[in-house]
Amino acid sequence: MKKKIIVIGLGNFGGNLAIKLTEDGHEVFGVDKSPSKVDNLQRKINHAIGLDTSEESSINHLPLDDTDIVVIAIGENVGASITTTALIKKHFTGRILARSLTPVHKTVLEAMQIEEIIEPEAEYAHELSNRLMVKGTVKSMELHGDYEIVEVKIPRKIVGMTLGDLDIKKKFNAHIVTVIKQSEKKNFLGSASMEQKVHGILHSIYQFEANDLLIVFGTKVNIDKFIEENI
Repeated sequence: MKKKIIVIGLGNFGGNLAIKLTEDGHEVFGVDKSPSKVDNLQRKINHAIGLDTSEESSINHLPLDDTDIVVIAIGENVGASITTTALIKKHFTGRILARSLTPVHKTVLEAMQIEEIIEPEAEYAHELSNRLMVKGTVKSMELHGDYEIVEVKIPRKIVGMTLGDLDIKKKFNAHIVTVIKQSEKKNFLGSASMEQKVHGILHSIYQFEANDLLIVFGTKVNIDKFIEENI
């Protein structure tokens, strides 16, 4: 379902988020007090305006009445982020996501009863750590406890095997949720790129192919063990 989303703060994180949301078909209203950041996104998102959202008078210029989600992505000024969050919370009753810049900032946001707090640097650090420590990791998502969902390049030894042959649940106490199929595609200029498509639910007869990306659920230790033994 398409949403109307306001993104406040159009730096590296907020700007890229606004672009991606627009590409996904959502209506995005981007806001920043920097004219250069606003100008940079004018043709990349639906709406981009220059406002200082730490001033309450500016909040009245936001289309809050028909907005589904507000993302406060300010990444340079903790004070401006806190003030903006307080003003948005005062004037908006919908879903609010706020970026945390420091542990103290996060504590303040929690005290303001912001339930969805974004920590992009910490999330990327976790993903990079997995790339370094678990061979073949492309992306990862940390879950509560010790469990994770990890996207990994297929280990060489399992190419040609079926899911039933692999028996990953019994041998490694892990689960392959699905695979992402990759195929080469050329654009009108003849340049090649990889096209990706989620395969769907896997059955025991599914046979793994060389370009598959595996989506694996389990603990980091068990996923790493599965990859190490099948390289």
